[in-house]
Amino acid sequence: MGGKIGIILIFYFLVLVVAFGGCAENSDQQAVPNSSTVQITDMLGRQLTVPAEISSTIGTSSPSTILVYMLAPDKLAGWNSKQNLTQPFMDENYSNLPVIGNWLGSKTGNYETIIEMHPDIVIESTSTDGQVNEAIERRQESLGSVPVVAINDSILFVTQSDPTIEYTGKLLDCEARAEKLIEFRSSILNEINSTVKDTPDDEKVRVYYAEGPKGLMTDPSGSPHSQLIDICGGLNVADCPLKSGSGMTQVSIEQVMDWNPEVIITSNPQFYASVYSDSLWENVDAVRNKQVYLAPQNPFCWIDRPQGPHLIIGTAWTAKMLYPDLFADMDLSGLTREFYSEFFHYELTDKELDMLLNPAAEA
Repeated sequence: MGGKIGIILIFYFLVLVVAFGGCAENSDQQAVPNSSTVQITDMLGRQLTVPAEISSTIGTSSPSTILVYMLAPDKLAGWNSKQNLTQPFMDENYSNLPVIGNWLGSKTGNYETIIEMHPDIVIESTSTDGQVNEAIERRQESLGSVPVVAINDSILFVTQSDPTIEYTGKLLDCEARAEKLIEFRSSILNEINSTVKDTPDDEKVRVYYAEGPKGLMTDPSGSPHSQLIDICGGLNVADCPLKSGSGMTQVSIEQVMDWNPEVIITSNPQFYASVYSDSLWENVDAVRNKQVYLAPQNPFCWIDRPQGPHLIIGTAWTAKMLYPDLFADMDLSGLTREFYSEFFHYELTDKELDMLLNPAAEA
């Protein structure tokens, strides 16, 4: 009997040892106390401490701000600027966010304004003023304890943006939407590339990108501002210097007439509204044949200024404008509805869709 009791006691002792051993092991795994912060590495390789749950984000320029809006709109704290649109096609919860300025172009950003808003992080595209590392460090010093997370300037380029979209998706805990955006981009670009990649230069549509209210500013092939023409297989006729930074090279109407484009695309509503009645332009083939197209503007221009991930839908539009026959089966209306619903967080009505895709009716 005593032997049995001894065996039982030994058994229970072993159970307790295992149990306490397990508790000790679990204790070791949780030795680091729960923290409200995590360590991350930004896209410049900088080590940063950021909140474990990011709920408020500010971008220092439109490309990064638009990316945050598309992936995690409820985490966006403000805009860099706003277009003067009577119908922005945006939920007012987002359209009414404050304007905080930027450090690109007009450089209207204000550090004190951002600090007073207490964002969890500030996101900076690496396409900034001065040397990248110096600019980021200058921004971090000015913003004090607010972490400045650098993302890659690939977000400016439709064909290169995947790494930045993926990184930002992980940063803001919205990987699923980031993956959807990458898939949407890949689907459109694959269709465009497979359709136009073998088009000989002498069969490409000759295109002029008209900028400014008079249409006499432009960007040649190779410029990030005219990238959609290159992506969609158009032949950019602008034979002028490639201007860095904000672009927009001044040209003359005589140059445009000499280039004589078959198609003109523009992001300027003022130019579009006047081009068909302006005698200066009447002898240009694109004008004579009614082949001038205004890019959709709401809530951001689809082809340029601002640049950013929203240009993805602009590639589909540009392809349809340049090669309507080749892309006759591309459902631009369906793609637009899907893009606005998924990434602009807005359900377009039939009237709004028509306003976007057929601005001539509104001009």
